[in-house]
Amino acid sequence: MTAGRDVLHRIDGSIAEARRALSDISRAASLRSERISAIERAETDALRSIASIRVENLQSDDLVHSLGAADEKAEKLLADHDAHLKHLSEDLDEARRNIEILEADRRGREEKLQNAVDAHEKAVDKTNNRLANDPEYVKRANALEEANAIAERAEAKLDLVRADREEKGAPYENDPLFSYLWNRKFGAKDYKAFFLFAALDRWVASLIKYRDAKLNYARLLELPERFSDHLQQVTSSAEAIEADLEQYERDALTRDGVGQLRDKVEKHRRALEEIDNEIDNAEKRHLEISHEHAHVAAGDAGPVAEARRIVARALSDRSIPDLKVLAAQTVTLDDDRLVEALVRLKRERFEIEENGDALRRNMARQSSILKDLETIRRRFKTARYDSPYSEFPDHNIVGIILSEILRGALSHNDGWRRLQRAQRRRRHDWTDDFGGDEWRDGFGLPQDPWRGRGPKVRFPGPRMPRRRSRAPRIRIPRGRAGGGGFKTGGGF
Repeated sequence: MTAGRDVLHRIDGSIAEARRALSDISRAASLRSERISAIERAETDALRSIASIRVENLQSDDLVHSLGAADEKAEKLLADHDAHLKHLSEDLDEARRNIEILEADRRGREEKLQNAVDAHEKAVDKTNNRLANDPEYVKRANALEEANAIAERAEAKLDLVRADREEKGAPYENDPLFSYLWNRKFGAKDYKAFFLFAALDRWVASLIKYRDAKLNYARLLELPERFSDHLQQVTSSAEAIEADLEQYERDALTRDGVGQLRDKVEKHRRALEEIDNEIDNAEKRHLEISHEHAHVAAGDAGPVAEARRIVARALSDRSIPDLKVLAAQTVTLDDDRLVEALVRLKRERFEIEENGDALRRNMARQSSILKDLETIRRRFKTARYDSPYSEFPDHNIVGIILSEILRGALSHNDGWRRLQRAQRRRRHDWTDDFGGDEWRDGFGLPQDPWRGRGPKVRFPGPRMPRRRSRAPRIRIPRGRAGGGGFKTGGGF
């Protein structure tokens, strides 16, 4: 068995791995953005050099003036972009460090909670051992044991009666003449028929001796209803006895001062919930900064995006062929070489921007994976699956689920449903029932996904008491078997 707290730590590790992967992609986006910025600066330099050569040979040119203004604005924005990206990177690192600090703090609070639970359990054991020698408690425990035994016998008898009804009722239900008269309510007060049909029905009834068969079949139908009512009564009685016994236990725990230890457990549990809220807020902040950093680094937002727009407007008036024509008008070959360099730079930028689409998709995918893992962790904590009373039977299945989410092959909803199916509520020992769930309600017991979904018995009757054995440490005398009843022996 794997403790729920250890599973939570594995989820923490997967989230850290997803954050590192997202950080690596963000750095790749930053390198891509830096290279594009360098290309744009080289293009600007090439255009500025071409403009300088043109100035030496021409008195005036609109292109020169246009590029000059665009260059100044673009350079300023590019300088602002580097500073802005650096600031976002620092904020992202700070947000990540803050999460790590909070998670380390949570580990310490987990230990305090576990120690408080251990102290509470020792005190509960001491009270339980004292009650084992308390005649009144033994009397109440015996009463619950007997009430549960009666309820079990009533349930077994109801099953037998229903099976008997199915077996013995089949010949009646398969007989077409009997079924015909039964469905027409022949022999009942509300039977009505035309006199010719009534005469025919009486003749059919005389042939199959319907009146005797009707009485036997009616008894078969009536018995399950009576036993079901009886089961409801004995079950309600057992539940009342159980509630009374749990109250007696709680009173004993309170007198022994165990309530203070229970309050201490609740206090540490609330401390865990408070830091979980802080972690949630820190994760949201980290995600916001990560998204902003990714867009700015990719050049989709921020100063570099504005610089691109300015340069694009300046270059939109002149094409590369136009620049080649202008360069050919000068005596020097320098501007021709600059135009060729400009062509190569534009080709390289085009290739980088094409690869940028895959980078953006990968970034969006990794961001979604991180969000899914953080959502699962929040739901894990909300369901209190990290409780000292929570465990998972298979350590490997948790790793498989997390691996599939990290690969993007499993959504957080499907992953969460698998974790729910794997989770078990730990029964440390028989004292887990001592005082009832009401006593430990503030401990952060793991949620029961089946609670409120109806009874777990095989018949549509009342819910059976969940405690089948109250006090294994107390010798419970076996009940005296009765002599009557329906097939099974023993009274009810």
